[in-house]
Amino acid sequence: MQVIKAKLKKLPVEYLWDGLVLTDDLYNHDGNVLLIPSGEEITQKKLGRLLKFDSDSKHIMVYEESYYKILAKGKIPHEVHQKMTEDETGYTEIKKDIGYVLHKASTEEKIQSEEVEPVIHDISQRLEVVDPTVIFECINFPRPMDEYLQRHSLNVAFLNGLMGEWLKLPKEDVRTLVMAGLLHDVGKTKIPVEILDAPRKLTDEEFQIIRSHPLYSYELLGTDFDERVKFAARHHHEKIDGSGYPDGIEEGEISLFAKITAVSDIYDAMVSKRCYKEEKLPFDVLENFYNGEYDGLDMDLVMVLIKNMREHFLDKKVLMSNGNFGTIKYIPPNDIAHPVIQSGKIIKQTDERWFCEKLISTY
Repeated sequence: MQVIKAKLKKLPVEYLWDGLVLTDDLYNHDGNVLLIPSGEEITQKKLGRLLKFDSDSKHIMVYEESYYKILAKGKIPHEVHQKMTEDETGYTEIKKDIGYVLHKASTEEKIQSEEVEPVIHDISQRLEVVDPTVIFECINFPRPMDEYLQRHSLNVAFLNGLMGEWLKLPKEDVRTLVMAGLLHDVGKTKIPVEILDAPRKLTDEEFQIIRSHPLYSYELLGTDFDERVKFAARHHHEKIDGSGYPDGIEEGEISLFAKITAVSDIYDAMVSKRCYKEEKLPFDVLENFYNGEYDGLDMDLVMVLIKNMREHFLDKKVLMSNGNFGTIKYIPPNDIAHPVIQSGKIIKQTDERWFCEKLISTY
């Protein structure tokens, strides 16, 4: 009998564990071969056979009930989950390509737009097919220090692209925004690593060197780059009251692309600092945006970010702090840090004792 693949969800074999008993059948990576029938216990020996059975894919498929049971148990190694998510979204390959772009920037006086276009194409394609909440999850993952600039550049590129789509900008403008996000911090390749990665408070002199990176970014971009990209790189640290840098310009002088990039840049920077809960969803960061705690931003653009992120998180599955899973039913605009969750028959607002641990991604 033909398996209805629409009801099956894909998981890596590494998500299974010794002693797991599923309530329905387990299939190979394309859902055509029954591997383990429902009710049969999975043992270490069977796990080894599963890995050898389909060594190229190393994925299995299960029905939705088992899928959520596996994810809700919280036994999945964090690094396995992060790798799968980043591989499935194309994040891993794009990140490597960005590493190449940043390396070239560190050794050359100028970079050309043709060197960046393939990466922009890949990011734009991912924006069309990947659920935004999965992109948010990639952005929220821990980032090794030696990959920070690569990941930050990619995250801001994704966020800029989403902002462009939410603002209903023309497709070419969205691509240009993606490029602005990707290259906004390219000037940091000219900052000495011992200053950029210093595990201590910077001296006043070192801080001034860091503050020069927008000018370096602007100077690195050759004449074939769109001016909106160049000025987004130069002005993403400007503030609407004129207290930003490097030029100290005010609201009317800051371009739309620079204002958008500033919002994306701060969102990613703030999420990356939230190390006390590795995968807790970034609701508290959105609440800080709502409360105007990150000064100098265009609040109309901030509200576009908040509105759309709230909408995309609705009805998404989350793993709760008590080990059960739930569904996001409502995110109060004046209390974003505490969404309302339905878990079984319980519907209530989260608090400090009962909160969302992580989003349950689907591909």
